[in-house]
Amino acid sequence: MNSGAIWPDASRREVLAGLAAAGAGAFAGRAAMASGSQRPLGLAHLTVARELSEDYAGTLLRVRALGYTHFGFPLGAQSPRQAPPADPQQVASWCRQAGLAVGTVRLAYSDDYPRQMQLASSIGASIVAQSAADVFFTGETPGQTTRASFEGWMDRLEIMARAARAEGLRLVYHNHAWDHVPLDGLTPLELIANRFAPGEVDFEIDLGWAAVAGVDPLALIEGLGPRVLALHLKDVDRGCTANGCRQFVAPGKGDLDYRAMLPKLHQLTDAIGYIEVDDPEDGLRAAATGAETLLRAERT
Repeated sequence: MNSGAIWPDASRREVLAGLAAAGAGAFAGRAAMASGSQRPLGLAHLTVARELSEDYAGTLLRVRALGYTHFGFPLGAQSPRQAPPADPQQVASWCRQAGLAVGTVRLAYSDDYPRQMQLASSIGASIVAQSAADVFFTGETPGQTTRASFEGWMDRLEIMARAARAEGLRLVYHNHAWDHVPLDGLTPLELIANRFAPGEVDFEIDLGWAAVAGVDPLALIEGLGPRVLALHLKDVDRGCTANGCRQFVAPGKGDLDYRAMLPKLHQLTDAIGYIEVDDPEDGLRAAATGAETLLRAERT
């Protein structure tokens, strides 16, 4: 990783030259910034993971030039097999240099929650996300668990919630497709909403995962109301059936009509949306496409 390429004195021409591969979305992003009317728009680190591994600071400069205002990233490895990501303190510094706000940060797989919450607070985060319940990966079938196992896991979620409150942070749980499958009558999201009061544990809703599960994303967000504190915006290619194809794509490249959904989405929530495309072939191009789709929808 070329983490030294911070470019603190880079000229505007140098930054924009690096956007050539990203396509026309860069121009939509700059126009929105110039107008001063843009709503906050976040990017999740997973979208540009490959680019970050080669030049973290330079990639964030390119992300900002595409029109993004917030950047969300992990506080540590997301699984026991994953290599540690870049140091969060350094990432927060690079965000500031690029003109990006520290967005929703993701808890690491480890259970040292007080330390992680202190770290999140120290870098300027206000929302921390638990990406998934690991009981969905420790059973016989990935993506499946029992109600008893999930309710037992929520004891750990309560520990996270207490640690977050101690640092003045808001804790959110991120949905996947399995979180919409009933466990003896109630879905995991419903179990969390019933056990925890608003402000103890809230939600980061991924519109793509909800759609894959057969759930109307807008109805889900409307039902959760002010407990939705963050969004993940991805599109779904429902024609993706072959091995190796990418089911999740950038907004504007799939079957979800973001142009039609966006006005209703803004009526339902003020939560910042983060474009997240899982394992794209070209992360910056996916980020550009997503930004262009949403920023154009804002203007129509």
